[in-house]
Amino acid sequence: MTSRDLVNRVQRRLRREMNQRKLKVGHTGTLDPLADGLVVVAVGAGARLTPWMLQHSKRYLARFELGLSSVSGDLEEPTTPMANAPEPSAAEIQDAVDGMHGWIDQVPPAHSAIWVDGKRAHERAREGEDVAMPTRRVWIDEIRIVGYEYPNLVVDVRCGSGTYLRTLGMDIARRCGSVAVMTGLTRTAVGPYEIEDAIAQVPPNDPPPPNLTQLQEGLSPMDGIESLMSCIRDPMSGLKHLPHLHLDAEQTGRARNGLPVDGMPTQPSEADLASAGFRAETPTKPYGEHGQTEGPPEECIGVDVDGKLAAVLRRKEGRWAPYRVFASFG
Repeated sequence: MTSRDLVNRVQRRLRREMNQRKLKVGHTGTLDPLADGLVVVAVGAGARLTPWMLQHSKRYLARFELGLSSVSGDLEEPTTPMANAPEPSAAEIQDAVDGMHGWIDQVPPAHSAIWVDGKRAHERAREGEDVAMPTRRVWIDEIRIVGYEYPNLVVDVRCGSGTYLRTLGMDIARRCGSVAVMTGLTRTAVGPYEIEDAIAQVPPNDPPPPNLTQLQEGLSPMDGIESLMSCIRDPMSGLKHLPHLHLDAEQTGRARNGLPVDGMPTQPSEADLASAGFRAETPTKPYGEHGQTEGPPEECIGVDVDGKLAAVLRRKEGRWAPYRVFASFG
């Protein structure tokens, strides 16, 4: 089941429950075909918030096998053993991992969904083209070794959008004079949303993905939930990392009618930032689309008197102008 398959299934179910034939449903980050784990689904007006949800860090449990390589960096393509591959010690692996914090430069694999001259890189690679992949900067907030017994390495990683875990494993191996392929990947969190709170969704005729065998205990199968609407979270739960401008009734009316408002936003607390994967040393908005970090617009969230989302606001000519307006939420 792909991320798109999941979205379609949720959409069909919610359209029946809510009796809305045109209800929009999207996701806030697809999973690689060979990966499993958490997919955060955006429903209705919440689908218009995906650019800000994509600012969240993501957490993964990644498995690698050292001494093997493939053109895709994982098991999607045939693997080749490295001749006379070294067996790095635990200390050598730890040293390599320790160098993977903060901003790092990555060269994504050619077998990736990155656009290169108007076409997906993996499409060019499968057509036999030698694809020159551009280097990109990505943010690694946290990485730790969960287990290592040569040739198998398991790491727990919290990173920004645009990070390629396959490349991360290959770079760790390269620092040890070896090569590696990714053998498994499970997304365990997206910002404040964790897999332990998710709804299990495995196709009825498919066995559970191997990485989810232990994680899926306690998860609720979607088919067993009487009302999927009861599982929808308030969108404010995913916007805590942004400044909040608390609006009175008059300001709320102005904002929801597309008119600018004035005020001084409240900055997010350290706890709110941490829930989205930001720490004190994390640069402002490091998780922009395609790794872009230069000159992000000054934004805040307009909150009505009931604590509900009224608008996403952008600074313009000294005032806060509505950029995305929400009539009501909940």
